[in-house]
Amino acid sequence: MKAFFSRQISHCLVLLLLAAAPAGAETFSGGQPVSPPPEPSSLKPGLAVSYFYQYFDHIDELDDRGEGDIGEPLANLDHVAFEDGKVLTTNRPMGVGAHIRGLIRLEQAGNYTFRLQSNDGVKLFIGGVLMHVDPEIHAARWSPELVYAVETPGWYDFTLNYYQRKGTSALRLEWVPPSGGEAVIVPPEAFAHP
Repeated sequence: MKAFFSRQISHCLVLLLLAAAPAGAETFSGGQPVSPPPEPSSLKPGLAVSYFYQYFDHIDELDDRGEGDIGEPLANLDHVAFEDGKVLTTNRPMGVGAHIRGLIRLEQAGNYTFRLQSNDGVKLFIGGVLMHVDPEIHAARWSPELVYAVETPGWYDFTLNYYQRKGTSALRLEWVPPSGGEAVIVPPEAFAHP
């Protein structure tokens, strides 16, 4: 009986969190933090990244890739480069695909509102929940607001596939945490990888 009421309370909490989402935003729930929580001593700062060097046309081309070339970790996602700028931590200005993996710390219960800017294709999962896909070649553009309802604070799996074909590149992630405020780039201290 206690388990039944616990599930009912959790369900009501998710419905309340989603009802508080901004109008027009896409809402997501059901993600769970990593269990057991990682030991702080086992984590390194930033996000791990591996690269694939070719001219991609669609984000799904990155799905079944094995190991790529290991790159310098990304402190966070705050990248914009012009025609001859390097893509992320590579030494190349174009023809780059990336698997970006790690954890994101969501330390408050409530709604996190994310927006993701990309140029070109991108696919983002948080806590196993598919949050955003913009699969084809495009100029830099922002996703709609992506509202992620967090019931249990903690470290959540962070998985992002990205490619840049040619020209300019962009990959930026911003948030507004449940405590509110202005949208800002997710800071480096929110990311880690094993």
